[in-house]
Amino acid sequence: MKGHKTLLAAAAVFILLAVMVAGVFAETSYRELKKGDSGPDVLALKERLFDLGYITSKNFEDDYNKNTAERIRQLQKKNGLRQTGIATPELQELIFSDECIGKDGKKRAASDGNSGQAPVQFRMPEPAGKMKIPLDDEGFYDADEPYVYADRKAGEWSYVSRDIHVEIRQRVDKSVPHQWLEAAIRYREPAFFGAMVNEAPPEKMTKSGTFLSKPTTIARDHQAVFAFSDDFFGYRMLNKLTTGIVIRNGRVWSEKTKKGDSRVWPPLDVIALFDDGHMKTFESDSHSAQEYLDMGVVSTFAFGPILVENGAVCPDLKKWRTTDRAPRMAMGITHDGTILAVDVLGRRKDAVGVTITWLADKLIELGAVEAVNLDGGNTTCMIFMDDVINRPAGVKEKDLRTVNGMIGIREGAE
Repeated sequence: MKGHKTLLAAAAVFILLAVMVAGVFAETSYRELKKGDSGPDVLALKERLFDLGYITSKNFEDDYNKNTAERIRQLQKKNGLRQTGIATPELQELIFSDECIGKDGKKRAASDGNSGQAPVQFRMPEPAGKMKIPLDDEGFYDADEPYVYADRKAGEWSYVSRDIHVEIRQRVDKSVPHQWLEAAIRYREPAFFGAMVNEAPPEKMTKSGTFLSKPTTIARDHQAVFAFSDDFFGYRMLNKLTTGIVIRNGRVWSEKTKKGDSRVWPPLDVIALFDDGHMKTFESDSHSAQEYLDMGVVSTFAFGPILVENGAVCPDLKKWRTTDRAPRMAMGITHDGTILAVDVLGRRKDAVGVTITWLADKLIELGAVEAVNLDGGNTTCMIFMDDVINRPAGVKEKDLRTVNGMIGIREGAE
């Protein structure tokens, strides 16, 4: 018995020492960071601020400058703390935890920026066709002329050049039945990806400042190698409806939106395209147009709801009717920056359409970490090299719904 008590006492002492050591380690694991400091811990802090949305470009160095202090003050305000601009050890404990509130008002797991789950690794399909073309390490084709392949019967389309790589595949599930197109886009400068909005001639300009035309015309005017339909914001402007926070290539078209808890379709949630090419989803009223511009956003597309955020299906989807099947369009981005577009056919015997939950699950399956639902129904359109590939071959332009813009990619910045 005496030996047993001795062992218990020794164990208690060991536990006490361990707790004391852990406490000392916790207190000394972070140093206080402030303006003028530099080092790998500052760089790690900036990486985490980027993950939380307070820094919008990864072109930063390991210095704690005026801009860093301002971002820390924004974080402190969002988390209900005194705004000092100084990253104390206690504040860094919070920042690198799963409890820190990001710029969008939501907590984001610190482990991998993906709610604790590793993102699905996206694999770009090999260029379609029998011809095997040599790709560089980034998946582009270093040749004077791009590689272009289109086979409607096989449901395969490819465009690969020095700066653009587009792969589109048609998918079919006859058991339901479902039909949809999956597009993957990678690009680098000077190629352009983003909003393609026609500038209206004076005689066609409306009071809203926009006008509608055929999607084929827009794709052709912008020399798009691939384009797909967007949020159709011009319809809401022309009909004097709440339009959402809409920015196109730095120009603010609309600043009025719905409340984040709105249950009126569409909720006007946003997917924002930043100047460095990454994308992030936001609730409809998360930011003003000016705040988006200040964050480095070049275009916003407002429709919704959000399908995927931080690598997981958005929990707010449950508040919408999830049994309605319809033609749908969605856009997202993968962990490695590949842009995804999914166009679902519907309202026909061989394709009944899908629910928004099906669409969200499909984007997760493809590897999206952020994705939003765009305008669906008869607006949906995908155009590859002037061919409307989500409609029967030879579809007449008069049978396409007029729109005010597309999302597309083309060679060259201008």
